[in-house]
Amino acid sequence: MSRASHAAAFIAGVTAASAIAAYAVPPRDVSRFKTLDAFAQSLSTVQTSYVDPVDEKKLIYDAARGMLHNLDQYSTFLPPSRYKNLRQDTEGEFGGIGVTLSPGTVDDTRPGMPPFPTIDTVVPRSPAEMAGLQPDDRVVAIGGQATAEAGKELANATAWEGRLRGASGTRITVSVLRAGWKDARPFTLVRQQVKLPTVSQKVIEPRIGYLQITRFAEATSADTSEALGKLGKQNALGALILDLRGDPGGLVDQSIAVADLFLDSGTIVTIRGRQGTVETQVAHKGGPAINVPVFVLVDRGTASASEILAAALRDHGRAKLIGTQTFGKGTVQTFFDLVDGAGLKLTTARYYTPKGNSLESKGLIPDVKVDDFAAEEIVVGSGSGSGAGSGSGATIDDDADEDDDPQLAAAVKLARQSLRNGNK
Repeated sequence: MSRASHAAAFIAGVTAASAIAAYAVPPRDVSRFKTLDAFAQSLSTVQTSYVDPVDEKKLIYDAARGMLHNLDQYSTFLPPSRYKNLRQDTEGEFGGIGVTLSPGTVDDTRPGMPPFPTIDTVVPRSPAEMAGLQPDDRVVAIGGQATAEAGKELANATAWEGRLRGASGTRITVSVLRAGWKDARPFTLVRQQVKLPTVSQKVIEPRIGYLQITRFAEATSADTSEALGKLGKQNALGALILDLRGDPGGLVDQSIAVADLFLDSGTIVTIRGRQGTVETQVAHKGGPAINVPVFVLVDRGTASASEILAAALRDHGRAKLIGTQTFGKGTVQTFFDLVDGAGLKLTTARYYTPKGNSLESKGLIPDVKVDDFAAEEIVVGSGSGSGAGSGSGATIDDDADEDDDPQLAAAVKLARQSLRNGNK
């Protein structure tokens, strides 16, 4: 039976079921079937009586979207294409050319140019890198379709990223405009399996390492462990700067696994679900970075799984948080596959930090408050645990070299102080 036939059968079937149910089910269920009957009648009336033809599937999808939207700000219904892309993002690997895009903006130096989306990152060894695409290239067209017109984008950057994805071995033509070029140039690329990196590391200076996590995908904990190993071989784990700025979260189990690399015991997070279910995740002995002083960079973009990690490290006295207040997302969402390829992202639990705090709508107040645009003074907070807190008024002069990133400069200064104070 086709999907359209299923939908038609649903409309007729719900009506028939309503009539039968009044006799066959307990009284408390009768109102449920009446409500379903009202929905079926509404759908049928719109189909037959609305002034213009309507798409039945779109109507049903819109109804499902409205149902999820009214639950909370994070629960949502996703049609097949968007759900597929979301699951691929979570997995961190898919067929594509290996770029991420940022929204188009109007170029003041070329006011007549449409706001084409811009290449934000190029994955190393990807088809895009091999073809010579570069960050800041403006994507003028994908598969022959223009991405923008005078004064407006024709779709958002996420939608265009979706168009770039496809089965490995298939071709896609991308036209880009680069600074200094008079006209856009086409690049024909062959898609391949691309793994979007979520972890990167570097040596700041001898004994101080830097590790950034951009989101939590299926390989994040393994990649973090590998990055720590590399920093250790480079003698850069006397102190570690862990950058979670702009990390929107992702897979909670990966956040927990990363926390376990830095903790030797104790609760990492407590997850409370429906009907009183409680799941407590605890650290295991022998993590590879349990003795490394950690300084965590956070900001308003630090959310969900990244807040779980930051709170766990601070609540156990393993890290200081530096930056600005985090987002404050204290709930867990679960994916549910639907039969036609669509899916639900549904809030199924709330999480609590090791000290029992919920971060919903509150976030984490950093121990060291540093705006992202000024580093003349650093206000040192109490650092007593997750949740709101007040500063102590102490200041630290900033003479670090990272002038373009005052939050990183503050973390480097604190890492140096930690080493001077006896972390040999």
